[in-house]
Amino acid sequence: MRVHTKAYAKINLSLNVFNSENGYHNLDSVVSTVDLYDEIIASKRKDDRVNVIMRGIGEDVLNGSNNNAYKAAMLFKETFKTKGMDIKIVKNIPLAGGLGGSSADVAGVLNALKELFDVDADVKPLADRLGSDSGYLLTGGFAKISGRGEVVEPILSDVELWIVLVYSETGVNTGDCFKKYDEMQSAQKQSDNEKLINAIVGGDLLSVAKEVGNDLAGPAISLCDEMAKNLNALKALSPLCTSVSGSGATTFAIFETRELALWARDKLLRQGYNAEAVPTVNPQKAKKRRFLFA
Repeated sequence: MRVHTKAYAKINLSLNVFNSENGYHNLDSVVSTVDLYDEIIASKRKDDRVNVIMRGIGEDVLNGSNNNAYKAAMLFKETFKTKGMDIKIVKNIPLAGGLGGSSADVAGVLNALKELFDVDADVKPLADRLGSDSGYLLTGGFAKISGRGEVVEPILSDVELWIVLVYSETGVNTGDCFKKYDEMQSAQKQSDNEKLINAIVGGDLLSVAKEVGNDLAGPAISLCDEMAKNLNALKALSPLCTSVSGSGATTFAIFETRELALWARDKLLRQGYNAEAVPTVNPQKAKKRRFLFA
């Protein structure tokens, strides 16, 4: 049997950073998954070997036993005493882009293996060990995440936001970004997440836009000059708001409608930017495009 599933990227609509404890920063962030994903194909083996092969974006960097997808497979195997598995990951989420690609693969692998081996147990504790967003990305949708990302509070809303992403040629290392944040100690106004959540639940796009923000935007831009250019290109198209996802280097804008987002994407592409238009998505409610092969 073979399981084929999707591992969705996320964006940070807000990201408030607080003082670090034991070397880690505490976060308070409102997030959503978007319709951009890596594909996970998993099948059983008769022996105990675990093979993980990646294709697509960054495969030369990610193949090997040190990536988190492989660690997720090994941890699942050891925890649930299964046989081995072959896993193929088709990468579409940019590396070091602040979109949670590595965490998405952890979540995608764990979800695929749960189905493959018919395991009902909660795998969030495993996901939390391997990536700050991995536990959240097991389910996705709108949510508030806090602490180091392990505290997940789902936000129930059917609102759909249309996002234009602009990718940078160079990524931003998350550790370097937090170090720069500590150095800069910027006094940026933090997002009011209570207002943001209420706006999402109520489908009030203008109020959503007012609270979109990221404490790591300044540090990330200082590490990647290209991001400032990308943000200015987005702002020139009069979106509802612009921001940075995670620790960069992806910038994004929210537009009022699908048509405006597609128009903005096409204009950016003609100008030479690497842009993509995607809606927010709730994987739990979206039509399943997962295929089982006997």
